[in-house]
Amino acid sequence: MIAALLLLAGTVTELGPSPLAAEGHQPRWQTIPVDDKGEGWIDAGWHDRATLDERPVELVLLRMNLEDDGGQPMLLDAIMAVDCPAQTIGMKESWLFLSRYGNNFRAPITKVTMDFADTPLSIGDLAILAHACTGAKAEK
Repeated sequence: MIAALLLLAGTVTELGPSPLAAEGHQPRWQTIPVDDKGEGWIDAGWHDRATLDERPVELVLLRMNLEDDGGQPMLLDAIMAVDCPAQTIGMKESWLFLSRYGNNFRAPITKVTMDFADTPLSIGDLAILAHACTGAKAEK
């Protein structure tokens, strides 16, 4: 299974719908820019809203193929919480297809911390904010 996932690294969208999306959801993956250690996609067909710490947030679904801090491959889906007025991003849920911590499981996230975005905002952060806050298409 791990070898199959690694072979899909260049075509991660072939993994199909996210395990974090409702059954039957048809994803519309669009490339978003990330740093030089990976690639990412945003599901333009998935959007939701929630309240965190009494603040409304937009929810978007990402798929990322990255290297972790130790240089190990990591393939995951994540539901990101986006606070548009504050321009902050936090990870609300994630599914790890491939990681040093194990494969094919929902990672436990007990508290959403809105510290995912870089300072200053990276081009990837800006793409996530634009999609969540204005509905703008992700840049390829």
